[in-house]
Amino acid sequence: MDVLTEVFAALRLEASLYFSTCFRGDFAVRLAAEQRRIRFHLVLEGACVVTVPGERQVSVAQGQLVLIPDGAPQTLSSGEDVSQALDLDEVLSRAPPLDGVLEFGEQGPSCRILCGFLRFDEAIDHPVLKNLPAVIALPHSDCEMPAGAIAALDLLRAETREQAPGQAAIVLRAVEILLMQVARQHLAGRADEGFAAALADPRLGKALSVIHAQPARQWTLDTLAGHAGMSRSRFAQRFMQRVGLTPVAYLTQWRMIRARQLLTEPGLDMAEIAEQCGYRSVPAFGRRFAQVFGVGPGQWRRSHRAMS
Repeated sequence: MDVLTEVFAALRLEASLYFSTCFRGDFAVRLAAEQRRIRFHLVLEGACVVTVPGERQVSVAQGQLVLIPDGAPQTLSSGEDVSQALDLDEVLSRAPPLDGVLEFGEQGPSCRILCGFLRFDEAIDHPVLKNLPAVIALPHSDCEMPAGAIAALDLLRAETREQAPGQAAIVLRAVEILLMQVARQHLAGRADEGFAAALADPRLGKALSVIHAQPARQWTLDTLAGHAGMSRSRFAQRFMQRVGLTPVAYLTQWRMIRARQLLTEPGLDMAEIAEQCGYRSVPAFGRRFAQVFGVGPGQWRRSHRAMS
């Protein structure tokens, strides 16, 4: 069972574009915090500095992509001084985008940036998301990236050079692939801590795999420890250290994430969904779902269908 694939499928990542920019001369534009969306910026021409409060500033060159997870506020600027930054709303009021292009500034070198975001099921708070850094700037050198990320970034750059039918769809899929590539690389680089360490640990990895493969099974701490080949106390301690949740809490979290997936599928009644998520009764399943998400499964399903 590929746990990471399961997690990304559950998140239901979907990329969208805001606009492209053409800033001229000195600029500093502040973007407010926005839900938990993962925002991205691809520099098409020139260069800019990305500033996220509490993090080091990142210089982004032409052809480079930067991602900012968790909806953090950020400033795009021509230099490191952002003290005079204008809010994006003010910039938009002065110069509304025309044909998807935000032009701002009168003279000087131009900086063109493609700006967008990745939305996902924000109610899901999986450890994979918590392990992402506050700012992700893809390296300047291709030799520092995996082959899949290089290919996706090359495709992204090629698609933004000129307009063609289907361009937007290709750009968005490339960004989605890049985020997954970056997350996988980041987790691999941190295999000594956090959720990455749990996946890399041969024993904890077995426990995570069986949880994801068989969420309906009536797992206990003892049976999960048995799959991991560890004592009950040692397994519980190491799992908590790596994942940040107890084994039973992670099992419950994954069952609820799985429930949200199943509730979007047609043809499944509530009893079937409850059973596939390890609950013998619909009321018990409903109570747990409401406890985790603040709304019952039936109401959530109806609201999801209304928005689809």
